[in-house]
This record gives sequence, C-alpha cells and structure tokens, in this order.
Amino acid sequence: MPVLVTGAHRPLPRRIALRLLREGGEVRAFADGDTSALRTAGAFVATGTPDDEGRLEAALAEVHTVVHVGGGLLGRDADRDVAAAEVMTRAATNAGVRRIIVLSLPGAAPQADEPYRRARGRIEELVEHAPSPSIALRVSLLDTPAVRDALATAGLGPRHLDTPVAPVAVDDLVELVAAFDRARSRAGTGHLVVGADGPVRLSLGEWLDRVGVARPGRGSLVGRRLADPTRAPLLADAIGAGPWWSAPPAVLDGWQFAGLHPRPPAVVG
Repeated sequence: MPVLVTGAHRPLPRRIALRLLREGGEVRAFADGDTSALRTAGAFVATGTPDDEGRLEAALAEVHTVVHVGGGLLGRDADRDVAAAEVMTRAATNAGVRRIIVLSLPGAAPQADEPYRRARGRIEELVEHAPSPSIALRVSLLDTPAVRDALATAGLGPRHLDTPVAPVAVDDLVELVAAFDRARSRAGTGHLVVGADGPVRLSLGEWLDRVGVARPGRGSLVGRRLADPTRAPLLADAIGAGPWWSAPPAVLDGWQFAGLHPRPPAVVG
C-alpha cells in the first residue's frame, strides 16, 4: 500500500519522499510548491495547502502510512504547525490510514514552557489519540545548511553556545524514516515514541566550529543567510530550553531498532 509524505515541496520532506521512492513502492506527495523533482522521480503528487483537509483526505485514500514532517525548528509559527497536524490527523482518520509517522524533538510536551517543544508535544498528543498506530521520531538538532546559517547569525550568546547538542545528519534521518516505513509488520498498535540522537554530544559552539561555520567573534559570516529576525528569539529559546537528546529506556533508540549507525558531524579543515 502507498505511503504519503506531507509538505513535500520543502527540502526535508522531499528528500524523504525521494528515498521512499527508491524502496520501490508507491509514494504520494502532498505539497504546496515545486514538486517537479518528485514528479520526475515517479511520485504521485497532489497539490494543496496544509489546511486543505478535503484534498489531503482524497490523496490519502488507500494509503498505509502518512509521514508528516511539520514546520521544523526554523518554522515561523508553532501554532500553525499544530493546526496543520490537526488537519492531517483528521484526514488520515477519515481516509482509514493505518499508520502515522511524525517528526518531533527531545523534550516535546504539551505543557512545555518553550513554544516549539510545546507545539511538538501537542502534535504527539494528536496522533497518539488517533485510531491508527502512530510513531513520533524525536530527532535531535538536525544538521542542515539552513540550520547552520540560522544558528550562526541569530546572535546567540555564550549560554546558548554552551548548550549540549547531539546533531543528526539529514541522510541518516532519511534512512531512519525509510527503515520505519519498511517495518510496517513490526509497528503493532498504539503510540511509539522513538529517539533519534546524533552519536556525538558536544556544545553548540563546538559543533559550529567542527563543521566549519563561523560565528560572531570567531571569523567572517560572509555568505551566510541571515536568520529571520522574527524567528531568532524563538530559535534562541528552543536552543536554550533543551534537552537535545532522548534518554533510553524511557524512549526507544530508533537507530538500534532499525539497525542503523548514525554518523558524527563532519570535521572541516
């Protein structure tokens, strides 16, 4: 049965959809932007905005698994992320989808003080109460060019740069999602929370240095995309609030479950 990836015009969901296509099954993409690469690769594309419940429900007909990425750490509105997840959950329920996979992050909780973790906690709560089994992948800080640029230019102070993180490579996360899609027969019932931390724990400042990203007072920032000034305070809150990894055995180790070995951040220079 098919798998559908929401928001597939954005970089991470698009990469997930392209990876799932290589598994050989039918992949559907629900998107509100450029999907030419997905169409060329063989995905079935449905166009619609995150709040277009009718179109999404139609696209989910006969789908086994929906993969919902959400807005991510650099999203502009955590409440809109929750609203989009509400639409996705209702559409999946009405369409009879058999499993929901959402991306979350360590420390997600509906009562969290920090907006991003609070939104992720509410999204986890939504899918947990859906009738179909669900999986929340709690991913540590994701290592992407956009995240690197945002962190380098957001004006973070020493307290934030000292925050311990466990960065995850995008390719590793994509492989993990593909592994959980393959493991449909092992999904069982209920709601499963899975940790996906990087293999190395280090301070945020050490990580930026390690991957060759200059930061204020440590070299030139020329060529870096400036952080959205309206998002920078929320980004700083998310970084400082922590935690940035999930502690087993309370949370299943996703890498161990999938038989994968995540890579440490690349060393530059």
